[in-house]
Amino acid sequence: MFIEYLEKLRSGGKRWFTSQEIIHGLSISADAARAGLYRLKRGGRLISPVSGLYVIVPPEHKLYGSIPAEELVPIMMKYLNAEYYVALLSAAGFYGASHQKPMVFQVVTNRRIKHSLKFGQVHIKLIHKKSLTDLPTKDFVVSSGYLKVATPELIAIDLLGFPKHAGGMNNIATVLSELIESINVHKLIALSENLGERYQLQRLGYIIEKIDVMDEDVKRTIIEVLAEYVSSNAKSYTPLASSISRIGYPRCRKWKIIENTDFESDL
Repeated sequence: MFIEYLEKLRSGGKRWFTSQEIIHGLSISADAARAGLYRLKRGGRLISPVSGLYVIVPPEHKLYGSIPAEELVPIMMKYLNAEYYVALLSAAGFYGASHQKPMVFQVVTNRRIKHSLKFGQVHIKLIHKKSLTDLPTKDFVVSSGYLKVATPELIAIDLLGFPKHAGGMNNIATVLSELIESINVHKLIALSENLGERYQLQRLGYIIEKIDVMDEDVKRTIIEVLAEYVSSNAKSYTPLASSISRIGYPRCRKWKIIENTDFESDL
């Protein structure tokens, strides 16, 4: 009965359902539904990322224990009515910066979910941000709908805003080496101003100037624009790494950076 219900949903193109839908669809009690859903989960046919939501795991994904993260996230966030975007290293991969692909799928959201979102080989890491209003994203088409992914400019600023989630300064430098060709420097400046994070441009300029990239012309243009902006707008020095003391380290006048850490791109 339960398996036939799943097959009927799949044949109609539906990927998920709620506990109330199966109760009404099969005309069964809540207790019977819980027992049947438990067996389906044990058998690897379902996962339940949040209470009351059940996502079907088709045979081709059963070995992995879940549908892919990029397909699961839109379903889960729509059900929760939550704002979100794919972020950091996971987002960078959508723009070709996949050298530092993370073991987890990184998502920024305004909802707090405390329990683990690990299903077999699929692991989603949620990073809480109170407000996502007006943050720039791009929609990518996936089989379960549209997936909101941070723009290259938002990725660049988030890498420095969440350095631990980005894997540290070496990882950040590596991602920027690959991502730089997708960054619009004028959009980057506008975003930093909207976020009240102009100081991140000092860090980005300093890092980009030191890394190797495929397109030196793009790098040169970004450095020129950022250097002019920093010269006119940066009022104080900022540490390259905010978690490390700024005392006793050399300073870079061009970018108004306290050089309190080193980094090296893996490329």
